[in-house]
Amino acid sequence: MIDRRLTYRLIGAGLMVLSAAIVLPLVLDGERPPELDMQVVVSDPPAFEVVEISPVKSAQEIASEEAEKAPQDIQLIPLAKSVTPSATQPKQEVKTPEPVKTAKTEPKKVADRWAVQIATFKSKSNATRLVEKLKKANYDAYSMTTNSLYKVFVGPEFKRDTSKKIRDDIKKEFGLAGLVVKYSVN
Repeated sequence: MIDRRLTYRLIGAGLMVLSAAIVLPLVLDGERPPELDMQVVVSDPPAFEVVEISPVKSAQEIASEEAEKAPQDIQLIPLAKSVTPSATQPKQEVKTPEPVKTAKTEPKKVADRWAVQIATFKSKSNATRLVEKLKKANYDAYSMTTNSLYKVFVGPEFKRDTSKKIRDDIKKEFGLAGLVVKYSVN
């Protein structure tokens, strides 16, 4: 036998479905309100000039184009002693040497340099004070701004061991523990 609560719930659900089946068509088949009969006019989109973008060129292609445009190496031709030509001497034709083609050389790789990052500050004045304090102690200190933070560095040095020694000296003298990082110009 079915529980009494379950019976009441089933009867209630049936009555809801029956009333929805009767009421919804009356509501949905009614007249459309006059405020919904408004016509919406959309203007034409603006005409933009079509810009064609040229494809990206590789660095090698750009370098080869610049090499073609660049003036060739200039070579000086020694001048002969100025002698007035006589009627008996035939005129000599001066030949210009052909330009010398130079082999492309790759840029020299800069040796890695190392710097000690001492601190990072949110305030520029704090970074400036620390830089001045380190400079007074004869350290090559500078600050750089990255992502609205001011980083204080000492260096750069060519050897990582030298940067480590500087880091240890600063830790003893000022109590600031730094990080040895690769030096970056920007």
